[in-house]
Amino acid sequence: MLLYYGLAPTHAQPLKKYGRRTVGGRERLHWVEHIRAAAAAPTRDDPAVLPPTVRGQLPLFSVRRMLSIDICRRILQRPLAGYAEAVEHTAAFAAETGISKPMQRKLHEMLRLALAVRDADGDDLVDEMVLNDIPNYVRSVRAILLCAGMLRIWEEPPEAQGRIQPLPARPPRRRPGPRRRATPRSCEQCGCWFSAESLAVCMPCAGFARLERTRLEASMGRCERCRRAGLPLVDGRCRGCRTHVATHGRGAETQSWTQLWFGPPLQVRVHGPRTDDDRPASARPVSEHLAVPGQQTLFEMRRDWRAVAKLGRQDLPALTDSAERLLADLDSVIKEQGWTKDPATKTRRTLRILVSWLGADAPVLEADIQALVETRYRVSGRRVTQFLEARGLLTPDPEFRRDTHQMRLEEELAALPEPIAQELRTWIKVVRGEGTWAHAGRSYRSIFRYFHVLKPIIQGWIADGVESLREIGRDDIETAIASRKGTPARYIHIVLRNVFRALRQERVIFRDPTRGLVFAGIKTIPPSVPSDRLAGILSHAKDDFQRFVMVLVCVHALSGTDIRRLLLTDLDLSRERLVVRRHGKRHIIYLDELTYRCASAWIRERHRRWPATTNPHLLINRWTAVDTAHTSIGTNTFSAVFRPTGLKMPTLRQDRILDEAFEVEDPLHLMRLFGIAAHTAMRYINAAHPERTAKLPR
Repeated sequence: MLLYYGLAPTHAQPLKKYGRRTVGGRERLHWVEHIRAAAAAPTRDDPAVLPPTVRGQLPLFSVRRMLSIDICRRILQRPLAGYAEAVEHTAAFAAETGISKPMQRKLHEMLRLALAVRDADGDDLVDEMVLNDIPNYVRSVRAILLCAGMLRIWEEPPEAQGRIQPLPARPPRRRPGPRRRATPRSCEQCGCWFSAESLAVCMPCAGFARLERTRLEASMGRCERCRRAGLPLVDGRCRGCRTHVATHGRGAETQSWTQLWFGPPLQVRVHGPRTDDDRPASARPVSEHLAVPGQQTLFEMRRDWRAVAKLGRQDLPALTDSAERLLADLDSVIKEQGWTKDPATKTRRTLRILVSWLGADAPVLEADIQALVETRYRVSGRRVTQFLEARGLLTPDPEFRRDTHQMRLEEELAALPEPIAQELRTWIKVVRGEGTWAHAGRSYRSIFRYFHVLKPIIQGWIADGVESLREIGRDDIETAIASRKGTPARYIHIVLRNVFRALRQERVIFRDPTRGLVFAGIKTIPPSVPSDRLAGILSHAKDDFQRFVMVLVCVHALSGTDIRRLLLTDLDLSRERLVVRRHGKRHIIYLDELTYRCASAWIRERHRRWPATTNPHLLINRWTAVDTAHTSIGTNTFSAVFRPTGLKMPTLRQDRILDEAFEVEDPLHLMRLFGIAAHTAMRYINAAHPERTAKLPR
């Protein structure tokens, strides 16, 4: 298997830089691009790029240059006067500001561009206008050149040496073609006068309409005050009337006129009720609905948080001391665990709404959190629930703590005829270990996987007029198994045998139609993937997580269940081995060089992104890292990893085992290397060497 294509040893160091390839629309120079540029261009002093001119020669006219990273690559080996001195000043600048070494290398490249332009202009100093043309880190480059005495500024003040001065504004770029002239006009919504080329409404009114259509339940209609139609409304008022009332007070609500503005009026707050001013937090009253610890509930009633969720921060009630401490505790958790901006903002907003109205002295009902999340006003309930539960400030709701697979099973059974649904409920009860003969029960996730195989068979029987599983005979079972081939047919046989054995045990049916039915061995040959499709498969990985998963599947033939169950303690880099825990046994993987590099890179990335996570699993993501239930990653994650390759994970796993079977003819070797069963190893050996399975003549 050609798995090492595109991952040469020279690509291992330095580590891959994370984040976007651009910063503010400007390019980043990646370390891989250095290597590719070296292979594509043996020489790095292209005389056609920024050719030096005679010193002191005055240019006829100045032209702006389009400098980029590609130009820097073509002059990386050009000797430049003063470059070594600029590098020394860069080191001093880095010691003062605390920037990293990769950042220093970027500054060296930008300095090289600036000095090359200086030589191309025949100048002794770098003109300040040149800095507007370099792609990255303009202010840092300016500070370094200024400290080194290599920059000619426009108007140098006496204290300019050694200090960072603001850059002059970049001259505006002219649009191609004739430009339309801005003319004064009146806004069609608020009536203010403004100047524009083609707009019919002013910018504040345009933003007001977009905001109300997306976040608030506003619609186009007739304003209750000015009686104009076809305007976006909030509380029955258009933006012009809301601005007029907010400016002139409540007495302006009954006035029949509206202030005429020359220029768009200031944007007023649209979240929450109309107020005369924005009261500070100290002046806002505390909520009248604070929950008292130990107070019992007279009757249960679900709260409607839609009106509260629309309010802005200044419109919420003032926080109590305990609520302030709880929010400060949340901020420390966010900082410690390194949450990203979006979930951190939503979680903080959700908790602020809850504690501002209910307080932080009594536990919060989980039903209130779910009702607030259902409003969908930039809130998040999962992390708030876990945060409050860890501090004993949550009253759990059994309805929301039910297993998701259990709820999905109940929904699927509700769509079936009642006799069949009742028989399947009996089967689920037995499999759960709650039948006549007690035994270790299965999880709802495992039962749902069985039902996923059983569902199309049941639907086919219902379409044929079957009203109860008592009507199913042996011929129906054989027909259902014959509808599939290979492993799917084997799954159907296992599930049907499990169902009818349970029904026979509970005396729901009189005779088990699957009794004595033996499923023939799987005769299908595992698929073999062509080598041209495997070449460069690791190049599709976007980060260390995806690369590590691909190596575990394509090199060590681990299944998705094995990968999801791996724990952080199972990986021992010092002994170069990985322990795979399966039911009743352990399989030890001895790490090769590629796997070791990918595993160590993922461990570093895992610690960098989530240094305070308590999730014991080896592979985590941004959701499971902060999940206090310590859940594992979902199966859909692996589908996203292998989707760019055009191949599925089971296909690559089978191809890896089959490729090893072509190399060796010993099934014991496959069992030790991949930890598979004896019959599975023999199936791959027979597929790789069919000539050895021919029966000898008698």
